[in-house]
Amino acid sequence: MPRTLVGLDIGSSGVRAAEFTPGRRRSTLRRHAEVPLPQGVVRAGAVVDGEALTAALKTLWSQGKFGTRNVRLAIANAGVLVRQMDLDWMPPDDFRQALRYQVQDYLPFAVDDANLDYHLLEELDVAEEGKEPRKVARILLVAAARDMVDSFVDAARGAGLRTTAVDLLPFALVRARRPMGLASSADAAEAEAIVDIGADVVSVAVHSGGVPRYVRVIPGVGGDSITEAVQQRYDWTWEEAERTKVFVGLPGHAHLDESQLHAVSPRSDGLDHAAQKAVVFAATALVEEIVSTLDFYRAGAVAEGAEPTADVLRVLLTGAGARLGGLAELLGQRLEVPVERLDALARVRTPRRHRGLPGDLSSVAVPAGLCVGAAR
Repeated sequence: MPRTLVGLDIGSSGVRAAEFTPGRRRSTLRRHAEVPLPQGVVRAGAVVDGEALTAALKTLWSQGKFGTRNVRLAIANAGVLVRQMDLDWMPPDDFRQALRYQVQDYLPFAVDDANLDYHLLEELDVAEEGKEPRKVARILLVAAARDMVDSFVDAARGAGLRTTAVDLLPFALVRARRPMGLASSADAAEAEAIVDIGADVVSVAVHSGGVPRYVRVIPGVGGDSITEAVQQRYDWTWEEAERTKVFVGLPGHAHLDESQLHAVSPRSDGLDHAAQKAVVFAATALVEEIVSTLDFYRAGAVAEGAEPTADVLRVLLTGAGARLGGLAELLGQRLEVPVERLDALARVRTPRRHRGLPGDLSSVAVPAGLCVGAAR
């Protein structure tokens, strides 16, 4: 049997894993499972209760019946620094060895306490007045505090899992959308944003043809911020507020039966349900965070003379928070570009038994990005 790969996504609301069999052209989804997490176990992308997380991972493996305990893990939180840098060019092996010394003055923590990685964007010849041209490597540097990464690895180890790779969640989503080497020249000239809306973390990645150009992780906002707004407005339990948020959505997207609609309609304020007022307020704040992030990317790209790829021509949404009815339309109106759902399995064989399940398999977007196109 071919060796399989398992991608593991640990979020604030749950843990998700999917197993793939690598193929020459397309990988095949073999198994997937998802287990909810109690509130507070993981907060804003950081482990708060390692023992509870380990218990959830044990349950996940028991339910998923995965064929391996080796996992590839994605992280996204405020403790990860992502920064574009131009460094002196060196052969790849020498460059990686020298990376720690070249970036140590730019980190908010000691370089000895950091896990470092980078993504090569391009190699450039830089001409300076009065000097010989020199070659530089333009990279996206990724630096994460080692103790933060270790908290995830330790929780997985406690569940009997072995972490073989740790990657930044936005990078995984870019690969799920556009594996490197599969983009056409037209794709490489267009900028596309992938936005993952989790419970309390939003991850934004702008790429062109599968090459990441800009990454931002926004902690403290997401689907839970909308639930919290409904909870505070009506003094409900969390479960009541979450259930109401899902059913009422944004105006025009309420999942209510005729008797419920008749009881609250017609309304002069344009709402299908009174609770939508709180949902609209919080959803609008979330959308503005995403808009300001893309505006910041655009301003930086233009400043560097990258006008042809500065404008984001399309936005793809994923994550549990992106399922809120009307959110894609609200974001599209604000950005004036098409906003669609990310089809993370477009390049994956999906056996019939996996089709038509709740969420249309959107929960495997991050695991797919971790595994599709990865080395065995």
